[in-house]
Amino acid sequence: MIGYSRVKRVILATDDPTERKIRFMALLTSSLPKGRRMPVLAGGSAIEVYLDGALRTGDMDIVYDVKALEEVLKAWRFSLGGGLRAWANEELGLAVDIVGEDYSGSYERVTTITTEYGPATIMGVEDLILKRLGSAKFWNVPTDFEQAFLLAKAHYDNVDWNYVQDECRKADADDYLAKLKGMLAKGGK
Repeated sequence: MIGYSRVKRVILATDDPTERKIRFMALLTSSLPKGRRMPVLAGGSAIEVYLDGALRTGDMDIVYDVKALEEVLKAWRFSLGGGLRAWANEELGLAVDIVGEDYSGSYERVTTITTEYGPATIMGVEDLILKRLGSAKFWNVPTDFEQAFLLAKAHYDNVDWNYVQDECRKADADDYLAKLKGMLAKGGK
C-alpha cells in the first residue's frame, strides 16, 4: 500500500479538485489487491470528471469491496463522518462515500484514465446518462436530467446510443431519452 506521506504529496500538488479526485482514484487502485476488479468512481464525481470540472461535487462515490476500501482509507487518515458511509480527510480536502460492492453499470463501458500514479476507473458515460435519466423520471430530480443532457452534449459522438436506447427501454425511461434526444436535436449538441 502506498504510504500516506506520498498520497498527501501527490494529492496536494494540485489545486484542481477534479484532478485531486483522479489522482486519488489512481493511488487507491495502485494500493488495492491486484487480480480483482478495480474500484470505480461513480455518481456526481464521475460526471465532474467527464465534464472537466464544469460541475463540482463534494464527495467521491466509489464502488468496491467495502472492507478493503475501509482499510486503505483508515491508513490514509480518513475518518468516518456524520453519514453512514462518508469518510473524510480534511487535510486532503477529500471525502469518500462507499456506495457498495455491486457495480450497477457495465464494466465493459467504464473509462480508465492512465496517470503517472496508476489507472483511475470512471463509470461509463452511457451508464451515467442512464442513471440520471432514471433519477429524473422516477425520483423527479430535475437537475439529474440537466446532468444527463450535459453529458450527452459533451460526449455525443462517443456514446453508444443503441446501448442507451436498449437500457432505457428495459427501465421504462424511453420517454425521457426521447426528451433528451429532442433537446440535443434542437441545437443542443
